[in-house]
Amino acid sequence: MDKEKLMYSILFEINNGRIPNHIDYNLELFMWAEILDTIEYYGYLKGVIISYFEDDEWYDETVHSVVLNSAHLTNVGLEFLEKNIVWNKTYSGIANVNEWLEI
Repeated sequence: MDKEKLMYSILFEINNGRIPNHIDYNLELFMWAEILDTIEYYGYLKGVIISYFEDDEWYDETVHSVVLNSAHLTNVGLEFLEKNIVWNKTYSGIANVNEWLEI
């Protein structure tokens, strides 16, 4: 799976008022949290809330939930979408996002 295209898809959806989730991309919740954490680290997105379970014995953090209700693109995120505008031609109107990510 092309991670830049995955980031583009997530940012595109949020920018267009939709709230994507890990099921849309056939990802495990921890993988979804990692990609959103990366997107936020690059400064493309703000307002991502990732909650963890904590196991006291081993202090093993596992993802409990990822909330995007207040997530919004930053100027850098909008620039990322603009820089990759060529993907919009193949992305718009797709039936299966996972097939698009494999192209």
